[in-house]
Amino acid sequence: MADRRHSHSIARLIGARVVVVLLAVAAGLATPLAAQVKTDEPPVVEGARPVTIERAKVHSPAIEGNLEGNSADRDVIVVLPPSYRADPTRRYPVVYALHGYFIGAEQWIQEIHVPQVVEGAFAKGVPEMIVVIPDSKTLHLGSFYSSSPTTGDFETFVARDLVAYVDSHYRTVPRREGRGLVGHSMGGYGATRIGMKHADTFGALYIMSPGGLEARPIAVPDAASIAALHRIGSREEGAEVPFPARGLLAMSSAWSPNPKQPPLYFDLPFDREGKPVDEVLKRWSANSPLAMIDQYVPGLRRYAAIAMDIGDKDRTADVQALHARLLDYGIENSLEIYPGDHTNRVGFRFQDHVLPFFGSHLSAEVAPAPTSPEVAGDEGSGPYPAIMEVDPTLPRHVIYRPRDLGPFAAKKLGVYVWGNGACSDDGASVRNHLLEIASHGYLVIASGFVGEELARVQAARPAAGPGLPLTVPTTTQDLRDGLDWALAQQGRAGSKYRGAIDPAKVAVSGFSCGGVQAIELATSDERVNTLIVQNSGLFPQGAARIPGMDLGKEALTKLRTPVLYIQGGPTDIAWQNGRDDFERISHVPIVMVGLPVGHGGTYHDPHGGAAAGIAVDWLEWQLRGNEDASRSFVGANCRICTVPGWTIDRKGL
Repeated sequence: MADRRHSHSIARLIGARVVVVLLAVAAGLATPLAAQVKTDEPPVVEGARPVTIERAKVHSPAIEGNLEGNSADRDVIVVLPPSYRADPTRRYPVVYALHGYFIGAEQWIQEIHVPQVVEGAFAKGVPEMIVVIPDSKTLHLGSFYSSSPTTGDFETFVARDLVAYVDSHYRTVPRREGRGLVGHSMGGYGATRIGMKHADTFGALYIMSPGGLEARPIAVPDAASIAALHRIGSREEGAEVPFPARGLLAMSSAWSPNPKQPPLYFDLPFDREGKPVDEVLKRWSANSPLAMIDQYVPGLRRYAAIAMDIGDKDRTADVQALHARLLDYGIENSLEIYPGDHTNRVGFRFQDHVLPFFGSHLSAEVAPAPTSPEVAGDEGSGPYPAIMEVDPTLPRHVIYRPRDLGPFAAKKLGVYVWGNGACSDDGASVRNHLLEIASHGYLVIASGFVGEELARVQAARPAAGPGLPLTVPTTTQDLRDGLDWALAQQGRAGSKYRGAIDPAKVAVSGFSCGGVQAIELATSDERVNTLIVQNSGLFPQGAARIPGMDLGKEALTKLRTPVLYIQGGPTDIAWQNGRDDFERISHVPIVMVGLPVGHGGTYHDPHGGAAAGIAVDWLEWQLRGNEDASRSFVGANCRICTVPGWTIDRKGL
């Protein structure tokens, strides 16, 4: 009880004295309570068609392990345009919109009047796009979209993890020219910071009433208030500090983290007597976009357009300074100072300025279809950029894995064993698909060879002579050998995978003939936890058996795990075999998805296309228990259910 009284006394003292705490983000922090209550609402646009709002949980490896205990599973609002469900072949540009301090994503969409303003913009002729609004509220009510061990790396969450999730779950234009970034207040700071540093991810930039561009306090706070902040003894006490002093804690968490300073793990920029601490303020200044701009000029020149706006009753000096600095470097940008304060016109601005800006400057053009199975630079769209390699201890296989294995000391890699189409020994025949799987935190093992070794092996293989039995280059034993090797690495001294693999998260999958190999392994090996059969199925009884695909239908009775079939629709030569498998399987959960793409699937599309995204969701659900991923398959309004042209059949879920 004594600690509770102490906490309340701190809150009362700070609440009484903090009125003189003026911060560089004062415009963004000054009236949050009023901003949540009411902002001017644009009139409804006649004829506006409804958008669809989805809510997702996006896991961010960049935020994992932060000292404040902020969740790495972030709430995200996704606004899909009116035509999204009706046109399953169309892709859309994406605008990532960042909210301000004190409020989260749900509060911000009320402040800017979403969905009304998005529907209104489209009705006025703005080209349709997807709008994504992530929640970046933290223990102290705002991340400042910075990279900090205390709050977590929210900069990378937005620029990498969030973008990867959206590109893998929605029909986006997955390149920088199709992505825009906008933010308001603290979000305006975030858009400026992230925009400067990640021009390789975004193609157009809009900054609304940014706060914190100088990243410094502009007046010495009351000494008694600062002394009270220094006496905070727990995270709970810190969470009771009232606004606006809470902003000082948030910025300290973002800009002056200190892992050796529990319980809040940061350094305040004022000492216990209220005097500025120069060493801390220097660290704050290093986070100022006005200080950083010189380092990121080449990236800023890549943007198709940069725009800024701010109300004439707001703090305009910092925005004008940013505008001028960009012009000094010859970087074209616009600044509009409009009649208004920090929040009152934000809905009008979003409808009539922000979305039209992106409609004019984002590209809706999709990259042309690849002419080979390899997309240059494709490392998957997941949070862990992936590579393809060979290992001398596994000579008949190709490995796909996250480039950086550091995160998997804690999270652990799942294992994905792959059988090639035609049971071939080309271990890179569907590399885009396998890189995509690996980029989501999986060790992928494919039978076969690559490069010069593949050419040598294939050249040395004798041609099948008349009357000789047909053979295939790989068998189910190759998949089993790959699984044996992968699981052995978990405990092998000297292995880079030692301690990084979860043997309880094993999936087996394959394409066409390789799909039959996958079924055979799944029905004979208890280490397999789930099965994905792609463009494949077992031949019915009495049918002519093809080498490598002569597994009988009776094998299906031995399945022990949930099964996903991904087929290419009625034009897929394996469609009927797969349908018959589905009808026969009733003792384990099973889903069959049909995509209208034929037997060739989407393996050669960038990031493996739609089928890879579906496979990732299945793996995340079945192996990692991700409930958001399950939404692709479960419920009358599941993601797959709502895409015209796609089909889904389910049993036992």
